[in-house]
Amino acid sequence: MPQQALTASPVAEQLQRGFRWLRFRPGLESTYRVEQFRGDLKFLRVSLAIIGVSLLVVFQIEHVVMPAVAAALPNYLRIGVMVPTMIVAFALTFMPRAETWYPRVMAVLLPIALMVVAWVGLWAWGLGENRLFVRLIIATIATYFLVGLPFRSALVANLIAIGFYAAAAIAVAMPAMELINCLCMLFIANLMCAAGAYKMEHTRRTAWLEARLLDEVAQRDGLTGLYNRRRFDEHLAHVWQHGVREHRSVTLLLADIDHFKAFNDRYGHQAGDEAMKAVAAVLAQFARRPLDLAARYGGEEFAIVLYDTTQAHAAEVADQLLEEVRKLGIPHQDSGAAPVLTVSVGVACVVPVARRSSAGLLQLADQALYAAKDAGRNRSQLLQEEYEHMKTGYFRRHTSGDATGQ
Repeated sequence: MPQQALTASPVAEQLQRGFRWLRFRPGLESTYRVEQFRGDLKFLRVSLAIIGVSLLVVFQIEHVVMPAVAAALPNYLRIGVMVPTMIVAFALTFMPRAETWYPRVMAVLLPIALMVVAWVGLWAWGLGENRLFVRLIIATIATYFLVGLPFRSALVANLIAIGFYAAAAIAVAMPAMELINCLCMLFIANLMCAAGAYKMEHTRRTAWLEARLLDEVAQRDGLTGLYNRRRFDEHLAHVWQHGVREHRSVTLLLADIDHFKAFNDRYGHQAGDEAMKAVAAVLAQFARRPLDLAARYGGEEFAIVLYDTTQAHAAEVADQLLEEVRKLGIPHQDSGAAPVLTVSVGVACVVPVARRSSAGLLQLADQALYAAKDAGRNRSQLLQEEYEHMKTGYFRRHTSGDATGQ
């Protein structure tokens, strides 16, 4: 894949820049979290179920092993919030948009649960029973590895728990040396778990980026570095459905290099390839947002998909595209449109409806492109019509072009 395509790829840029703090750029970060959560959902449910059952078993064992504590602390205090937290967490995994709500809710509940575990351990210490401290160590491990929180959220939850434990231990007058010993064990447990969790998440993020990059390479056109026709078709269908759900417009620009066969015949196919690369680099500048896309549609024809933009802005983008291609200054003496290489652009902008498909938008943009060619090339044509009337053939035209192309 050409170097400029790799450089323009957000995935490639993220891999090159790195992610020391385990955060991607906003668009990639949200996509990564959604995909990872959905991919781990089955494992997460099993983990939560195992934790919940294990807690109930441990509480029953404590009745036998530590009868004094079991008698002094009512069951609802011994169980605390850990079991309810696991039940809530398990239920959250079945909610709509669980990938959004689960991390947010658990980032609040887990620090509370850890503080309750610390408080119960200190209460047991006041009764002369120190063995409940191990609960906090186990809860620390579970927070890092089993409950599905990102590393940063797990780290914050455990740091809050350590701070609470230290403050509560001072409040109940725990001897200094004993407190230092407990805090050292908590610190060591957190250090070891944090190192392992950081490494694990960093590895997963790297693997995810590399897989995305390989997928991008497979979806790129080998000559221009833009996305290929297959990726274009998939993306157009995706943003169309997105537009149906959100009632937002989808714009399609089809651009064709004017008199390209004559260019190849005069300057050679190698020059033609270089010209297409230059035009492709111009098109890529107009597809920067997450749901925008520039692709090689076929031959010397290109496509740009823009999401949630107005007809006026679509016409402006088409005009800028025409101007930027002309600014390349690539000589084309056999062109009937201008002395330099130019393109013709067809533009269609509609708000999708569920009973229609993206094929209609493609048809409308294709009609606009042919209208631009018929009008003399080196210009853009925007067909402004309601999508409901697409089949009638009725439209109004917006025409723009350089005077040299008139």
